Amino acid sequence: MRYLNFVSKAAAALLQAILHVILSVVGAFCRLLGIAPPAMPMLPQPSTTPEDVRDEYREAIAAETADNRYANDLGKAVHRYASAGDPDIRSAVDLSALSPAQMDWLLGLGDEDLKRLATAGPKACELAVLGKRSGVVGLAAPAATAPEIEGPHSVRNLLVDRIRAAQAARTKLAS
Repeated sequence: MRYLNFVSKAAAALLQAILHVILSVVGAFCRLLGIAPPAMPMLPQPSTTPEDVRDEYREAIAAETADNRYANDLGKAVHRYASAGDPDIRSAVDLSALSPAQMDWLLGLGDEDLKRLATAGPKACELAVLGKRSGVVGLAAPAATAPEIEGPHSVRNLLVDRIRAAQAARTKLAS
């Protein structure tokens, strides 16, 4: 890499020297004829330095993450869910930090409410999921308790019953 850098700088210097010789010859002829010689073109010098680029990058990252510093896991999880535009991506967001009531509230929000939460930031999402004033207008507060699931058996027990019934049927067929 250093070799390529050295070769490119040497080629640029050689090209500049050749151009300088040509322009000096043209300038001498112009002076003999009483015409002003052409000006020597200068190589463009960049106005930014790598330090400027690094500082701009650091400032942009600091501004982007400034709101995330004060939000806890609830706010960050809700903000990640609200920021995901695609329902497939939303289903991959980890909502384990939320209570069942908060999860029910979040899953019940419409696309417009989710867009407003995403633009408000993680701290506003945290306040909204806790039922406090978040600055997002028109959001319903989450319920204190999650709705009860009706039915005689839980989903897990139904699955276990089906597995046991299939095993019993197989043992009857085998004997």
